[in-house]
Amino acid sequence: EDDLAIAGGYLRAAEITARHWIERGPDDGLPVPILYLYRHSIELSLKWLIRVAARCAVRDGYTGVENLSPAKVEDRLHTHNIKKLADCLNRYMNLLTLIGPENSIDPASWKLLKWLDSEDETGETYRYAIVGQGPSSSPARPVQENINFYEQVNELHKLAHLLQAGYSTHLDNYEEMQRDVCGY
Repeated sequence: EDDLAIAGGYLRAAEITARHWIERGPDDGLPVPILYLYRHSIELSLKWLIRVAARCAVRDGYTGVENLSPAKVEDRLHTHNIKKLADCLNRYMNLLTLIGPENSIDPASWKLLKWLDSEDETGETYRYAIVGQGPSSSPARPVQENINFYEQVNELHKLAHLLQAGYSTHLDNYEEMQRDVCGY
């Protein structure tokens, strides 16, 4: 069991719940949990991808300033901030000796990751009605926002699948190739 496997479970739960919402008609109690399930799947996928990209960069001979030891990488993953995680993944992917556009998050995905971060920067907005603590607490959604929920969920669905199956397969294959060539 790792973050990618758990991310896959959240993705499947999001799909099942979203499909229920689509097939049975709108249910005002489901949109926030559906968004949370997709968001958490994306967060866990990013964390898994960061770990793999860091290991690959070290195998590629990375000797830069940023410490990519497993302990330091884990320290960087103690966040729920999607933008910070996406920035970290982009940095690590750019360290790899891959050639082509695979060295960074594609622009459409990057735009959606930034939107997701703007909606739930701390990972609390889709989990709670009130975010923050004490006098700095506030309603998670102070203003009702009307969105095309079907379109938004569809975009998050595609992004979660891209991270879960696309980027992860690419980095996993890269790591496997490194092991075959380097013998470790």
